[in-house]
Amino acid sequence: MAHDHAEPAAHHLVHGFGADRAAHYDAQASVNLAGGHAAYELGVSALTAQLDGQDAASLLFVGLGTGAELVPYTRFDVPGWRFTGVEPSDAMLAIARKRLEAEGLLARTHLHVGELHSLPPGPLFDGAQMMGVLHHVEGEGARLSLLREVTRRLEPGAPLVVGCRVGMDPELSKVELRRLRAYGISSDALERRRQAMATMRPIESDAALFAMLAQTGLVAPRTLFVSLQFKVFLARFEP
Repeated sequence: MAHDHAEPAAHHLVHGFGADRAAHYDAQASVNLAGGHAAYELGVSALTAQLDGQDAASLLFVGLGTGAELVPYTRFDVPGWRFTGVEPSDAMLAIARKRLEAEGLLARTHLHVGELHSLPPGPLFDGAQMMGVLHHVEGEGARLSLLREVTRRLEPGAPLVVGCRVGMDPELSKVELRRLRAYGISSDALERRRQAMATMRPIESDAALFAMLAQTGLVAPRTLFVSLQFKVFLARFEP
């Protein structure tokens, strides 16, 4: 059965991802990221393609959020696969728990409340996914530490799907804000978004991301999905 593991001293409620936002996160995400569901399905497609033929597999999901990225597995005929979802926000995992139960996935999913470093040691994972997390980590050193925390839990040769914001192109930012306005986002909210984007320090380029991946043993990155300045890549862990 699925179960939760929490270490209150090892984490704190993630700023901006508490109960207030969790209730509306999926609706907001569908507007903020055009094609978000396609990104999730392509992540599943990539991992199942890399591990095709394995009756049993164990996959790690870092920053599971509301669990939406696991839902496509219901269509991929991998009943023997098991999932571990790590998420610092209790409120987000509460939604994930209900969603995964409704989809018939909860019984083979372990939910861990906390940051990745607080996940107890266990058998290495056959693959992993980290969607929408890396750009929230400030500084290259901290980003490298997170990537190393992921890879130290992976089997050699394991695939990793990683999705994050890359670059800060002023013209693409204008496209993003104009699209949000068309979806009814208020002027005040748009201004807050514009100010937040002005202070954001995303990964500078594909090349900068690939260099970080290479430093942590993640090789042969391939593009799976692009939506304005959000990109998803498939890489392989070769220590």
